[in-house]
Amino acid sequence: METQERDDFSSLHTGLNVSMIATARDRFDWCRLDDSLQSVAERNVRKFDFMPVLQGGDGSDHIVGIIRLDHYFETSAPAVPVSEAYQPLHESYLIGADASILSFVREADTRPFRLLISDQGIVGLVSLSDLQKLPVRAALFSLVTGLEITMTEAIQTADPGGKDWINCISAERQVDLQKRIREAKQKGGIVTELLFTQFCEKRDILIKLLFRKETIPRRKELARKFRRIEELRNDLAHANDYAVDNQSAGDVCATVRDILDMRQLIAQRVGEISETGTRGTRSAAHGYQHNAGSP
Repeated sequence: METQERDDFSSLHTGLNVSMIATARDRFDWCRLDDSLQSVAERNVRKFDFMPVLQGGDGSDHIVGIIRLDHYFETSAPAVPVSEAYQPLHESYLIGADASILSFVREADTRPFRLLISDQGIVGLVSLSDLQKLPVRAALFSLVTGLEITMTEAIQTADPGGKDWINCISAERQVDLQKRIREAKQKGGIVTELLFTQFCEKRDILIKLLFRKETIPRRKELARKFRRIEELRNDLAHANDYAVDNQSAGDVCATVRDILDMRQLIAQRVGEISETGTRGTRSAAHGYQHNAGSP
């Protein structure tokens, strides 16, 4: 099950590749090293955050770097040549055109633009401002959904009899949950009661069942991360804007890292629970065999 989930997860995010949100090379606005930064910023009517810098001539133009322009959306750029302000091309700016969207997003707050490369050379550019595009929404929603499925399976592992988890949520939420369960039963559509819990309820259950031995500060930190993830989940589910500026886009990148870390942490804790259960079963079986062989 775990291997299948990991394969499905990898396949999905590999299919959502970064070229789906990038600006193709033939649609680049570009400038040259000897252009005035002020004039480049003034003609940047499409509000590109970053613009490729070209050098060469006679049909041999090639990209030598990037100039950052989002600083000049509201203020005037200095009257200096681009050569004094651009970032020369570096391998850290490159990403494969077939790389997953997720691989870009999880680092985009610290690497806010990447040039896409293929066997044809540089074929596109992607930046932090592209996080609002539809393929990114699809990648993020599947990521959050995958986490929620992992949370459900972890709760079932920690409470296989299904008798303890409901006591991990407040009395008020228990009443509301039982109402949803009754309505589902009347329609004949219930499979397992846990599936009717909301994200915030799964969060509380998970922290109390799987992480009850953690320190209080650690549990509070986990709860804060879960709340940030839930906020992103709600924005995605309701088609809200979630990355309207660089600050909020950077927050999304941090939340994506939280989701990936949380998946790994939950998997680790589930593995510990399973291993403990296996050792307990083996010990019980050994004791039974020993007693059975005693006079």
